[in-house]
Amino acid sequence: MNVERRRDPRISVDLPLQLTFRDRTVETRIRDLSNSGIRFRGPAALPLLSRVQIALQLPEVPATSTSSLAITGVVVRCDETGDGGSGRFDTAIYFEDLSPSARAQLSQFVTER
Repeated sequence: MNVERRRDPRISVDLPLQLTFRDRTVETRIRDLSNSGIRFRGPAALPLLSRVQIALQLPEVPATSTSSLAITGVVVRCDETGDGGSGRFDTAIYFEDLSPSARAQLSQFVTER
């Protein structure tokens, strides 16, 4: 029996993600999102507990506008996906540093979905 340890509910999303680690920037897509973190599939393994910079684009209403959030996060999980040697990694990031306004925008986005 799996016990849910997350305190924040998460939602499935398909949103663009720009992640910077050690002066290298990767663009990928977010698979799920909560008020406290994200999960995505990336092309390379990231060391556990390493800090990353995240640029997250949340869609707004009207649909033609977006809101960009700058977040510092910490890698809390990074597992190879097992997709037949695809070299892809399922990675989870905990949001470590999030401004009050960014937290409010993120919370509203998650709650409305």
